Amino acid sequence: MCVWVIICMGVMCAAVGIRPAWAMDDASNAGVSNAASVDTTTSQKGVSLRIEDNTSTTINGKDDYTAVISVTNNTGRKLTAGNVRILTDPNFSFDSSELMQAWADKNYDDISPVLRWMDVSLGSTKVDALDVGATKTVIVHSSADSDAMQQFTSWGPKPLNIIYTEGSDDTELASVHSFVTRTRDGLSSHATPNLNVVIAMPLTTSQWKTSDTAVSRLLTHADADTAASRATVTSISDDAASGQEALAGVLRKHRSIQVIGDPGYLQTFDTKPTVAAIMQPYGFDLAYQAQTASQYDWKSAGLTPSRWNASSGADLYRTAIGNDKADAPTAIAWQSRAAWTTESLAAARQQGYSAVVAESGYDPDTPDAVHTSKMVVPTSAGDITVLNTQKELSTLAQGNATSTDATAENTESGRLARFVAQSAFYQREAPYESRTLLVSLGQSPNTASVDTLVSKLESCSWLKLDGLASLLKAQPYVSSAQAEQRSKAVKKLGGSDAEEFATHIKSLTSSQAGIRRFAASVVVTDRPNADGNANNNDRTNTAEHWMQSVENAYRDLAIKSFSSFTVQNSIMTRAARQLNNGLYAGISVAQPDSINIVSQSAKMPITIANDHPYPVHIRFTARTTSEQITASADDTDVVVLPHAEVQSTVNVHILSSGSANVIIQLQDRDGRTFGTSTSAHVTSVLQINDWSGYAILALAFLLGAFGLWRQFHRIKDPDE
Repeated sequence: MCVWVIICMGVMCAAVGIRPAWAMDDASNAGVSNAASVDTTTSQKGVSLRIEDNTSTTINGKDDYTAVISVTNNTGRKLTAGNVRILTDPNFSFDSSELMQAWADKNYDDISPVLRWMDVSLGSTKVDALDVGATKTVIVHSSADSDAMQQFTSWGPKPLNIIYTEGSDDTELASVHSFVTRTRDGLSSHATPNLNVVIAMPLTTSQWKTSDTAVSRLLTHADADTAASRATVTSISDDAASGQEALAGVLRKHRSIQVIGDPGYLQTFDTKPTVAAIMQPYGFDLAYQAQTASQYDWKSAGLTPSRWNASSGADLYRTAIGNDKADAPTAIAWQSRAAWTTESLAAARQQGYSAVVAESGYDPDTPDAVHTSKMVVPTSAGDITVLNTQKELSTLAQGNATSTDATAENTESGRLARFVAQSAFYQREAPYESRTLLVSLGQSPNTASVDTLVSKLESCSWLKLDGLASLLKAQPYVSSAQAEQRSKAVKKLGGSDAEEFATHIKSLTSSQAGIRRFAASVVVTDRPNADGNANNNDRTNTAEHWMQSVENAYRDLAIKSFSSFTVQNSIMTRAARQLNNGLYAGISVAQPDSINIVSQSAKMPITIANDHPYPVHIRFTARTTSEQITASADDTDVVVLPHAEVQSTVNVHILSSGSANVIIQLQDRDGRTFGTSTSAHVTSVLQINDWSGYAILALAFLLGAFGLWRQFHRIKDPDE
């Protein structure tokens, strides 16, 4: 019996012109082993295969099948002419997601034996000889009326084995596993309800930027016509701005995409996209904030719930659309880095969010059929809806392979084929059950890829691209008690992500403290009018208004420091430090000239400058690096007018000859130093208190005494 099976296998392989692995010599076996580890990227050794654009993802019974395949030679030797062929089994049906993943990963231990010996060829084509490092792209074509295509009589995902062989003996050097989906078109199978899929896009950006010019202008100009609450030193990058028009066009084309808009980012669009809901401003990681509320002093960093709650998001949305009376869409908090723990869910609910989107932490823990992407979790602040994204489909939609071994998915066309096949499998595994799956396009979607994906999904007859409102109304697939247990199992943010955020919160706390210190102890907040009295009626023309602008610009940076994007977070935190440091750097002491002193004391002139648009009231100290030369000031309190300089002096006292540096340091009104100290070199050339000085004084005393004695004892002239 075993012999008969082996003979049959050999006949099947011979029929398609491929030598089976057990029939190869040692050298050929080495080639097969190499092929099993081949990646579709050119960074690997050996031969790599890539599934390129314009490759068919479906077979509908009336259109031809086309595959565009690139072959790259990284073997280190020239390859002779070979072939690319595509094998399939039109009647095979996947019975689990695990089997589909095993096929994509080329995990032969978990692959059905039936898949090891597929004998139906969708076509083949010749590949010319390949020099080292060369790439050739070929097309494999199969007409709709071919024998192979006519065998696709059952709908659903089908396996594809794309193989590259070299030479006349068809030695296999590389292969990738992919999928093609037979649609229900033209088949007599009973129609079943469509699978509901919600394609959601969190419309936010990672491309906020700051500029030295913006920071400098804020610190040096009094913009009386600017509302302090809208002061900012950030803007979106040119790349983000140029991509908005294309993105808006795709969203207009595909109304099925459910946009959950960042209300802060919406303000940057010339033409505002239609949104199904709004998320927390700037994608702030409120889950992480809730998890560390007792660990860090967020309030001292200027970050309070009023910056990111649903109410503030609604206000930003109304500002974005230019209608302060408009009703804001539903507020749904989107997961950043930290997952939704029970305490995070309670905080979100308390801050006005009726639902959250969870991209991790709520994945199904059993291999059962996929379920509706919704559960309701009871919290101390009330029930909150958790919308958990479908893992495999969302991974593919965001431009990622489902695993590192799924090499066919390293290209957009390969991912599209897997997405279509996977969605068809989900519909087939529970065809009569009403389910709605949430698919996330991610926070940095590629516009062209989104267009390609959604266009394809809109043509899939087994799918219904549903709305977010339908998902929110859908029946949860687990009970409240089960949902609560799942939330309790979610872990807090840890590792490098937690360390990064901890560093940011500490840095921001320091920056906020510095800005408030400047407002309280440096700047003169009451500006005198012509009669010398303080005038606080016009708050748009005061130092207080200016400091409010600075602080709000800081807060804008702070809330943008806790997004999903590491680079953006670092840029925002660094800009916050720059803003704080720039306040104090705007007050400076010009370096005095070095001086030579020939007496016991001298006055050193100093100049203190203020680059800010409002007066500052500060102090300064003076000290030296020598005990024989001291420095002091008659009046260390100085008021410097806006964009002006003030002169003051430092008294230098000489106790002995020598040299020293006089160091001048600025202080706020409470005596706390700030800025960089300034120094000047002082040299004394008159020696008084050493032995030669004492000798001179003694000689002067003797001469004076002798003069007095002579005056009293001299004989007067008779004529006097």
